[in-house]
Amino acid sequence: MAFSCDVKQKVQKAFVPQTVLEGAIQGTLKGSFHENSGVLNVYHPDIPPIEDSHLLNGLCKPFSNGADGDNDFYLDIDTNGEWVASYAGEYYPIQSYDLVQSVFSRNSGLLESSQMADAWVAIFGCGSVGSYVALELARAGVGNFLLVDNDIVEYHNLCRHQCGIHEVGDYKVDAIERRILDINPLAHIEKHIALAEYVPKEIWDRWLDQHKALCIGCADNREADVFINERCLLYEAPFLSIGFWERAFAGEIFYWLPNTGMVCYRCALGDGSLSRRTSNSRRFYTTQEDIAAATFEPGIAVDIDFVTTVGIKLALDILNQDNRNFTQRLLPSLEQYTLVCNTNDPRIGGDLAEIFSYPLQITTSLKVTSSPGCECALEGDCNVRTE
Repeated sequence: MAFSCDVKQKVQKAFVPQTVLEGAIQGTLKGSFHENSGVLNVYHPDIPPIEDSHLLNGLCKPFSNGADGDNDFYLDIDTNGEWVASYAGEYYPIQSYDLVQSVFSRNSGLLESSQMADAWVAIFGCGSVGSYVALELARAGVGNFLLVDNDIVEYHNLCRHQCGIHEVGDYKVDAIERRILDINPLAHIEKHIALAEYVPKEIWDRWLDQHKALCIGCADNREADVFINERCLLYEAPFLSIGFWERAFAGEIFYWLPNTGMVCYRCALGDGSLSRRTSNSRRFYTTQEDIAAATFEPGIAVDIDFVTTVGIKLALDILNQDNRNFTQRLLPSLEQYTLVCNTNDPRIGGDLAEIFSYPLQITTSLKVTSSPGCECALEGDCNVRTE
């Protein structure tokens, strides 16, 4: 005997921006109507135009007896002085929303919206790692983004990237910009389609010197992260790197904070002779001399996201170092260099997987030291203490 479980009911309401209702804004508005739920979503005027199969046009205007023929919906004030929303001849109860308070209301008590809106983050590499970092920080309320990448979205990216088929062929920085603005239309975003080494000095000056932006290295090679961290040393801005080992069976997270005597990325993970990672090594490479043999072969999305989430938690801690109302999650517990294990099965990670005692292990006490003559050593004792 077959049973039907289709008991969905139409919600029948209209989401309307509070600023529209308070200011009696007149003019063209955009919105979307979802037939299955019966919900009319009127977009905030600050939301940039989008292409959407449900996109509607409407008017916000003083009371009249009906909608203009060229419009799908309209907002109006009735004879009782109350706002009404109309679509296709039906009226919908209005539920107002505030673009900032409503979007980030579930962060209340954990993240301060004003503090996060003033945060500046520069993301170098907008692939599987960088796209996830960008969108999670957008959901946390970060208000200012610099996106740096010279690549486009391709079909082979989709199983790990935050973007989809409709964005194939677009530059990753453009696709991620749209995704960020779809979460927080008020975010300030700058883009540069190039490698980190070719970012103009005026951008470094504005983002690192003026705003002390947190720079996050998400590229697939260490040379870029070395270069970015060197710029952070010069400008005294914080730095975070998130990278992966072969098949993402494990990942590494490194951070550097100015004026703390911490070891720089070059000292911690190389001897200065860095070259592009190849795809045929499983070596453990914290201090190995043959750094060219190191590799970050991509893995599946769930493994990449697990390690990246740990890095994002550290990013939030760094962005809230001066916020007394924020409870640090990881920064007090994790040393500069952290390994995150997805699996210790040699069938995925090879012999190197056996250095981990159990799956999902997160190290807390790896030792890294400064190289003689490095600028980071001038700040004092650069040795990272171990437990």
